[in-house]
Amino acid sequence: MSQISKLKYVNAELGAPTSGQQTTRILFNAIPQGNSTTLSFFKSFQNLTLGQSNLTQGKLDSSESMVIKTITFLSLNGTYGPGAIPQPFGGGFPFVVSVIVGNQKVVKNFPVNQNGSQTGQYFDRLHAGATQAGEGVCEVRLLTDIVIPPQTEFSVVVESPAGFPIENGLCILSGYGKIFSAGASF
Repeated sequence: MSQISKLKYVNAELGAPTSGQQTTRILFNAIPQGNSTTLSFFKSFQNLTLGQSNLTQGKLDSSESMVIKTITFLSLNGTYGPGAIPQPFGGGFPFVVSVIVGNQKVVKNFPVNQNGSQTGQYFDRLHAGATQAGEGVCEVRLLTDIVIPPQTEFSVVVESPAGFPIENGLCILSGYGKIFSAGASF
């Protein structure tokens, strides 16, 4: 089933609007201060600027929905600028990712290992070489479409099973979405 068909099906089953503007959708949320073995993205929006999150709550509006195709993590620590090498997300140590939509874990403890001397194999083939060089990018393309229906809370939880602290980070969800139709609203 294509992502467009899946989104229409889920919206129709939930009684959500199936009409609206089709769009590429990108959601992002930063945790600028961490230092825990667990980070929960899309849960807290307090004191975040527009450059740190494009949401104000952990759910989409009543007339919006989305299919997640990729999940990307970026490290916010490290030195940036000409010649600088930022740190890999999670300090280069292995971590697991869970995606929660509503009250269900739709991705449960997915191991995302980064290349390097500590962790070995890397699931992100797109940026494997870049991450080896320490560019701090970890992008995972999903084989199964994850739908975020309208008005449904969601979050992405990153855990360090080895107990290494994750200082901070940025989580980006990208895919296909529907936004409200101005023609039907005005």
